[in-house]
Amino acid sequence: MVKLARAISLVIIDDFGSGEFLRRLSDRNWFQALSCAIGYDWHSSGTTTVTVGALKEALNDTGEVFIAGGKGKAGLKTPEEIVIGTDSLSIPNEAERFRRNSRLAAKVDSALVYDNSGIYHHSFIFSRNKKWSVIQQAMDLESGTAIRYQWYSELVDENDMANEPHSSIDTEMHVQTLDLTASANEWARESGPEALEEYERIFHGSYPHRHDIVPSIDLSIRAQNVIKRASEIAPKDYEELLLVKGMGRATLRSLAFVSSLIYDKELAYRDPIAFAYNLGGKDGIPFGVPRKTYDEVIESMEHIIDSAKVETRDRYYILKRLSKSLAEASS
Repeated sequence: MVKLARAISLVIIDDFGSGEFLRRLSDRNWFQALSCAIGYDWHSSGTTTVTVGALKEALNDTGEVFIAGGKGKAGLKTPEEIVIGTDSLSIPNEAERFRRNSRLAAKVDSALVYDNSGIYHHSFIFSRNKKWSVIQQAMDLESGTAIRYQWYSELVDENDMANEPHSSIDTEMHVQTLDLTASANEWARESGPEALEEYERIFHGSYPHRHDIVPSIDLSIRAQNVIKRASEIAPKDYEELLLVKGMGRATLRSLAFVSSLIYDKELAYRDPIAFAYNLGGKDGIPFGVPRKTYDEVIESMEHIIDSAKVETRDRYYILKRLSKSLAEASS
């Protein structure tokens, strides 16, 4: 997961910039699709903690993006890790601002949105161009249901970080709760606690509670056609890709999914569960992770990235071509 997450992330950062990468991490569906694409359980609350952990290990030495914090005790180390990260990215003057934003984000989501939850995962992600995002997760104390909060700096007013700062809030719960970050409750934030009233929060969406994947329910016809097309792609259509050692139908299909995640954003945003068909899931849903294919995909991605460093004609040509093929098949 670390190696594949690194390869996918580096292509996006190199082709679109670190700011775009952080923006995608703050998008609920793209983040979920990434987790599925690298083989984690599509339905699990561990999606957040494991995916962020893999990204942290994969990217903190790249000099482009740094991830501070994590689950449990790792989250408590966020302030000191921000200092380490800003030094490594040569932006030490941003350390105090990032530390402040990290503390405020944790405070907002622990005190102003759900009134019966506790945050157990906090990560602050930032780039050399001074963009930042937050991914944190809480647990409802009664039901044990996870709540994921995502932020992106371009959507946040740092002078009023309590005013609808989220790019996404996700949970399977549908409850009426006190949400002081809602713009409709600005008067309450200004008036003080004695003026509070209950406000019904409309969340950005939720994923099914069940475990099994049911294509007729979870996947649109468009997504099913994409999966079918990816499965039917013959290696002879991509001579360049065939030069990579060990390339076969399963590896090519997986690279098609990865390229779609990188270049066809609409599919990733619309049907994140489709990416569970990339390399399966560690729990065997929809199928067990094929380690040999997984290793071949990583080797192929690394080969493509290394080739792109020395080629000037069309960077990541193979991945772009795969993505275009999937887009045409699904239109």
